[in-house]
Amino acid sequence: MPSVNPGPATTQNSALLAVMAPQISVNPNSQGQGTNALRLLGVARAVNGSSTGDAQLMQIINSSSWLPVSMLAANGQVSGVAGSIATLSVGLYSAGAQGGTAIKTAAALSSNSAANSAIIIATTVTAVAQSFQSIYVNVGTALANSTVDLFLYGYDLT
Repeated sequence: MPSVNPGPATTQNSALLAVMAPQISVNPNSQGQGTNALRLLGVARAVNGSSTGDAQLMQIINSSSWLPVSMLAANGQVSGVAGSIATLSVGLYSAGAQGGTAIKTAAALSSNSAANSAIIIATTVTAVAQSFQSIYVNVGTALANSTVDLFLYGYDLT
């Protein structure tokens, strides 16, 4: 079997490092399975929906250029118990107070009406590559004692 040591000249970018599956490629010109892959770009856990305004920052994971595709809202809780968060309204923005680029404009999570439900919500932004690294999670309509987990998916263009 020939040596598989790629040597010191091998380079990896952040898109390849973010992939969890092993990359085995016979063709040295292939880009690997992680390049430009649709993947998780950001996570905001236990976003407090009890009051309106900017609730939390979501950091972009290992990408300097990315294209948002969808947002997933899951694990909605009211007073610490899984429940309906259908009236809670959240949005994702590049600047505070719903400023800058709207990744997802604030809208009610109406499909999250059952306990432990999750809904994928398409983004409302035009297909434009983004490069900012922090996303403001903004609560438009509050729901007392509520929390939700948000996940942003898209293409890593790094």
